[in-house]
Amino acid sequence: MGDPCEPVLLLLRSAGEAVPALAGQLAAKGCGGVDAVGPDLRADPPGPGIRVIDLALVSASLSASPELPAIVVRLRATWPHVPLVCLPGAAPAPGLPTLSRTLSLSELCERLDEIVMAAAQTRAESQRLRHAGEGLAARVREARLALALADVVPDTRRLLVEARHLTAKGRAGGERS
Repeated sequence: MGDPCEPVLLLLRSAGEAVPALAGQLAAKGCGGVDAVGPDLRADPPGPGIRVIDLALVSASLSASPELPAIVVRLRATWPHVPLVCLPGAAPAPGLPTLSRTLSLSELCERLDEIVMAAAQTRAESQRLRHAGEGLAARVREARLALALADVVPDTRRLLVEARHLTAKGRAGGERS
């Protein structure tokens, strides 16, 4: 891959389908592309040196395939936060937006950038909330520990008073014998 900052698009297509011309046009615009053919999508990142997939594009043929739901499940297991988008001309797929055929290449690139940025913002917000939740959980554990200690201190004092009282009683009883 070239620039490590260039967006990396995963192109999902069926086995008998040619790579859409749009993939080459996006590559010319600076988007790196990785090709994944239908059921051959592996659980590990395809291609050498690829650690991040910014967006997964579903081809027209794959969007109408009965294999698509299983592929989406595997993809979400591998990259849970990667947005999936159907290419122009794709059949409507439940839960996946479809890019319009009327968009120019520049408009398509803008729309893809918007989708990638929205996904990145969602990931950042999720991470912020997860860290806040972890911090809150730590404070709750500390508070529980403090409450447990607060309960232990009076019990300990009560036991010490009883022990002193019994000791005093024992001494007093021992002196009488």
